[in-house]
Amino acid sequence: MGTRRTLAAVGVVAAMLALGTAPMLVRGADHLDAPGLTSPEGQSAADINDVYVFEGADAGRTVIAMTTHPAAGAISPRTYATNIRYVINVDITGDAIQDLAYVMRFSGQRRNQDWTLTRYRGEKARTLSGKGKTIAEGVTGRTEKAKGGVKVFAGLRSDPFFFDLAAFRDDVLGQPQNRSFCDQPGGKGVDFFAALNTNAIVLEQADARLGTDIGVWGTTIGAAGQIDRMGRPAINTVFNSGNDKNVFNASRPRDDDAGFGDNVEAVLALFSALDSEGAYSGSQLDTLRMVLLPDVVTYDTSTPAAGPLNGRALDDDVIDAELNITTGGFPFPGRDAMGAIPSDCVGPHTDYLAKFPYVGAPH
Repeated sequence: MGTRRTLAAVGVVAAMLALGTAPMLVRGADHLDAPGLTSPEGQSAADINDVYVFEGADAGRTVIAMTTHPAAGAISPRTYATNIRYVINVDITGDAIQDLAYVMRFSGQRRNQDWTLTRYRGEKARTLSGKGKTIAEGVTGRTEKAKGGVKVFAGLRSDPFFFDLAAFRDDVLGQPQNRSFCDQPGGKGVDFFAALNTNAIVLEQADARLGTDIGVWGTTIGAAGQIDRMGRPAINTVFNSGNDKNVFNASRPRDDDAGFGDNVEAVLALFSALDSEGAYSGSQLDTLRMVLLPDVVTYDTSTPAAGPLNGRALDDDVIDAELNITTGGFPFPGRDAMGAIPSDCVGPHTDYLAKFPYVGAPH
């Protein structure tokens, strides 16, 4: 795609955004995804950044990681909230209803907090009522081995997410930053998140304990109910606007199509029209709606991850994939699989670890 076509495309997007006719891909995959670029319910300690599901160093094990606390130590605290449950949900039957729930609770306000990990199964996983099974206890910043060979880590890490936020703000949002996509030497971008930290909860266990085809999403729950949720990157951020963002964060994946499917189709129709091949057809929009919803990270545990549609590894360039898909690049027959904005020209970080907990050490 030539530079002229790129600038024309982003110029049209900027005009639409200025008129308030489209939602925005801002901040990060799910960082600050409530209205007004804020954390859900104003609680940064309950704000889920990203969910990752990928093959461990041992191909027979699966890693699930959930990051929270955007820009920890800057706009979010470094410590976990003691009145919030941090939950990793796993569906093993393909119905977008959790069959397993791993619930992490924290105590204390010091840098190294105590935590307890409880597992719920079946109906208890859906309600978190009754007695779950405590499978591990530990302290933030340390790896613990839980019952059944599960490895557990919770604590401050380098944010694994990568995205050129300044270029996006300039080229797409029309906010002058003296930047454009891919404008650095060698056609590169600038990774806004490279120096930021986040908190991360990381679990690793044998594939056999999960099954082959799973769906994963994260939730945070306070005394008044669910605060935030996330599965695939940027679903709420891109496709919902206004109060729909709040409604989405408080809802369940099983209800996504009925509640938010029309939003997905409307945004895809709008942005795919920027592509030289024109907007997606009605049937193509219906297909993508079913691909993207419910907002659950689906993963075949017998394969390496290839996000965002089969798990999500730390180095999967999900922003490129979603920019491309949203602007007309889904590889339907008859389309060239190149969207109007195929890349932000930012690549993965270099601090990911080859072994557990995989997420890089904090800055």
